[in-house]
Amino acid sequence: MTRSVPPLARRIVVGVDGSASAKRALAWAHFMARTTGSVLEVVTAWQNPVSWTGVADDWDPVVEARAMLRACCAEVLGDRQPPDLRLTVLEGPATVALLSAGAGARMLVLGSRGHGGFAGLLLGSVSAACAEHAACPTLIVHGDDPPPGATPASLPEIHGVHHPDDAGCRAVSPAGRPTRKPAEGGAR
Repeated sequence: MTRSVPPLARRIVVGVDGSASAKRALAWAHFMARTTGSVLEVVTAWQNPVSWTGVADDWDPVVEARAMLRACCAEVLGDRQPPDLRLTVLEGPATVALLSAGAGARMLVLGSRGHGGFAGLLLGSVSAACAEHAACPTLIVHGDDPPPGATPASLPEIHGVHHPDDAGCRAVSPAGRPTRKPAEGGAR
C-alpha cells in the first residue's frame, strides 16, 4: 500500500537581518505571499563569533535572532501578520542558510544590502550569491517603492529609510538611462 505524501506548503522565503533593506524585502515578501496564496517564511542566520571575547556566558544567539525576527515582523507587518507566518533561525553563513531555506520555495526575497558588506556595493554579497545560486526564483528588492497595498502608516519606517550609500547611487529610468535624483542639480 502506498500513501500519498502531502506536498510541502508553497512558501515565499525572505531573508531578514534587521536592516532597512531587509525590512523592505519583508514588506514585498508579504505582498508576494498574499498574492500567490503562499506561506510567508521569515529566515535569519547566525554564526558563532570568530572570537568569544566579550560574549556573555548566557548569550543565546537563537533567542536573540528569534526576538529580532519578531520585532521586524511587528514593525513591518503590524496586525497584518499572517496566521501561518513561519520564523526560522538557522545556524551558519547567511548565504548557505538562505539557499537551504529557499530550496523548494516559490520565491526567495532579499534586500539589496544588509548589515554586512562594504560601503558602496550596489548589491550585497549575500544577495548576489543567492541570486546566482538559488534553486527558485529570487527577488532582490532595490529602492524604496512600497508593494501594492502597503499601509501609509508603515511607509516612513519601512520605505523612507535610506542607506548611507544611497547618496552615491544614481537613479535609472525604465529605459536604463541614468536620471537625476530630485535633490541633484547641475550638469553631469
